[in-house]
Amino acid sequence: MPMKSPVRTGIIFFIVFIILTLILCILFWPFITRLRLPEYRDQFSLWIEKLGFRGVLILLGIQIMQIIVAVIPGGPVEVLAGAAYGALGGLGICLLGSLAASTGIFLVVRKFGAPLVFRFFGGELTDKYAFLKDTRKFSLVLFLLFLIPGIPKDTLTYIVPLGSIKLSRFIIISNFARIPGILTSTILGDSVISGNWVMIAIFFLIIAAMGILGLLYGEKIIGRFRQKN
Repeated sequence: MPMKSPVRTGIIFFIVFIILTLILCILFWPFITRLRLPEYRDQFSLWIEKLGFRGVLILLGIQIMQIIVAVIPGGPVEVLAGAAYGALGGLGICLLGSLAASTGIFLVVRKFGAPLVFRFFGGELTDKYAFLKDTRKFSLVLFLLFLIPGIPKDTLTYIVPLGSIKLSRFIIISNFARIPGILTSTILGDSVISGNWVMIAIFFLIIAAMGILGLLYGEKIIGRFRQKN
């Protein structure tokens, strides 16, 4: 029996997500292991201080690029933001990057329409989220989709503008829903640079648990939304 398109799309996204996450973990692993040493953490903090406002702009650019290239996991960028600028500072930079990238993507998709989205993601993904155009509880459904871990939020940023939602409404809902996930990652990054290994263990387990639950039940939740509409 052939596999249904939404399921196949979800599996492909999951595989790509895991591969990219593993690659990023391998690339960042030497940096993470060195952070166990207090002198290296001090060097990192001094380096960030020397960068000044340039460091904020660099991190902001990385965050914007991560959202535009939707398949790149955002967690490592958010952890880095927390390590460099603290939990709340990292949260602010990530939200500003999300706002800029989401606004840009929204305006481009509105200008060029569905053909642009089909070119990058294919028709299967747009069909999967077609229910967003018809749901009567649009704001609540959109908020939940951006809140639940494991659901491809950056990909959704390309899909949602195909509907009739206003830019301001989309930006408010999507960015507000991103806050818990981003804050969890920036707290983890802040704990790493502070050498607080108890907090690191706690928030690492929280992030891992949320990610696993999101990947396990995200497709089922989307399926329920589709059935109701």
